[in-house]
Amino acid sequence: MGSILLVEDDRTLGLSLRIALGHEGHAVTVAPTLAAARAATEARAFDLVLLDLGLPDGDGLELCRELRDAGDHMPIIAVTARATLQDRVDGLQGGADDYVIKPFDLPELIARIAAQLRRSIWTSWTTERATVGLLEIDFRSSEAWCAGEPVTLSALELRLMRYLLDRPGAVVTREQLLTDVWELPALSRTRTIDTFVYRLRRLVEQDPAHPRHLVSLRGAGYKLVPSEG
Repeated sequence: MGSILLVEDDRTLGLSLRIALGHEGHAVTVAPTLAAARAATEARAFDLVLLDLGLPDGDGLELCRELRDAGDHMPIIAVTARATLQDRVDGLQGGADDYVIKPFDLPELIARIAAQLRRSIWTSWTTERATVGLLEIDFRSSEAWCAGEPVTLSALELRLMRYLLDRPGAVVTREQLLTDVWELPALSRTRTIDTFVYRLRRLVEQDPAHPRHLVSLRGAGYKLVPSEG
């Protein structure tokens, strides 16, 4: 169970989610505006943020980016009516760990929250640093650099990279990633994996259009080819 910041300007939806998540044992703080959400995160720490993007005083992605820029790696789930592929890419690249489109099924949202909270405690990295292509990661501090410049990786991006690094050169299926990294049913119909690989490939590869390290194998899955030396 965790402390959740619910950033939602729809009072009816906010109340419904607060009650439903409270029944699951979560402590929920509701912030109806971007300003209220900023004040809440400055006042205390949360285990997870449910973040509406269309807020009356700004774009919720602003808060997402601010938290990531400040080094905060708590899970953030964007919950929004923005439903295009580009919207999803922008949300995940902006630092969200997951992206849920309204209207949503409450049991699925609750399951996604539980999965993110489980992932957030996965911090016992056995390898302190790893380099793949242009990307260097310090798993102990959750810091990363692309071509020597600091970049921010979400907790799920770190988990995905660690999972692939633990299986160098091996073909990892989408079903494996869904169950082992996303903790979703293997047959889930989602393009989230592709979006995350696209984002990481831009950090890893000299030429993302012709990847040498984070390789897709049509009909099979993905393979991480370690840097030489």
